[in-house]
Amino acid sequence: MKNIVVYTVTGCPYCEQVKNLLKSKNIEFSEIEAKPQTEAWNEMFRLTGSAAVPQVVVDGEPLGGYMDILFMEASGVLYEKLGLTESVPERHEMYDVIIIGAGPAGLSAAIYTARKMMKTLVVTKNIGGQVTWTYDIENYPGFSQVNASELIQKFKEHVEKYGVHLEVGKEVISTDIASRVKRVHLEDGRIFYAKTLIIATGSRHRPLNIPGEQKLAGRGLSYCSTCDAPLYAGASVAVVGGGNSALEAILDLAPIAKKLYLVSITPLTGDPVLQNKIKTLKPPVEILTKHKPVEIIGDNEVEGLVVESLDDGKVRKLDVEGIFVEIGLLPNSALFVDVLATNERGEIVVDELCRTGVAGVFACGDVTSVPYKQIVVAAGEGAKAALSAYYYLLNRR
Repeated sequence: MKNIVVYTVTGCPYCEQVKNLLKSKNIEFSEIEAKPQTEAWNEMFRLTGSAAVPQVVVDGEPLGGYMDILFMEASGVLYEKLGLTESVPERHEMYDVIIIGAGPAGLSAAIYTARKMMKTLVVTKNIGGQVTWTYDIENYPGFSQVNASELIQKFKEHVEKYGVHLEVGKEVISTDIASRVKRVHLEDGRIFYAKTLIIATGSRHRPLNIPGEQKLAGRGLSYCSTCDAPLYAGASVAVVGGGNSALEAILDLAPIAKKLYLVSITPLTGDPVLQNKIKTLKPPVEILTKHKPVEIIGDNEVEGLVVESLDDGKVRKLDVEGIFVEIGLLPNSALFVDVLATNERGEIVVDELCRTGVAGVFACGDVTSVPYKQIVVAAGEGAKAALSAYYYLLNRR
């Protein structure tokens, strides 16, 4: 058995990560505390030529620090160096970029990275993201009207044209993004490695969590008035929410809808200027504050919304053909909130080049702090993130 020594200092996060990596592979090692200018530190410097910790030494041969160990693990060389040739795993591919998410932002990013000849992997639970909650799209350039699933299929075919590796149906359970080599862990136990990472995990609409919601999503129930308001010309429509997005939805719908209801659990919280505008609309909007939605009625399409008064418990059915849920978005950023800067809404904060503040890690689309959650905006941000990742690698070499 080889003698494996890890030189560390207390409080060093990369030292802990090297030790955890070796422990996860059931590799036995001894640890030596190597505080600067101590005898142990002098020994480490003599053996490795490096004054930085951690350092891994096998039978007197220096393997390097944390970043070196990650490269070796990705290529399979680590196991050979440790004398574990009987259990060497399949060698891992090293991607230029891994993109997490395959909505408009992620798919757009994949097209651009592939066209830059970057070895690209897209990992996603599903194709399409939030777009799959929409039925028809009328505001994407080049299409006066297109079915949402058809648009996403066109995106997917465009990506596949370039031979991008797609891992669909797999959940990412953790990532390691602090070092030069980024690691992405999947729920099935596999680990993928890349030089850069693009986070395009999107966001999800805050749901009502009431009967009928899932069944009728995209069939009269919508989460985006900017996208779908024109589909409800001459219809009776209810908007759920009391903030700015709900009030703006009312203003989007007012010129075309036959009848409008505004349903809010709380008193209206949107800007006073917007409140004043909706209160002067003709025909008037019926405002139902302190009412909560309890059920969406309909078999194949929305036929009504049942609401309950929080004051007296009375239940009422609103005869509507459309319902817009405007109670906010939840960014899918849970994997990164402890390692990347996020704002008060949990969105990943990025600059104009989609950089997150961690070298080699970029984010785009609805998971970020960029305003205006629209398909065309997300697609543009995906292209920016891809180009930023490309130039990051170009300048790093």
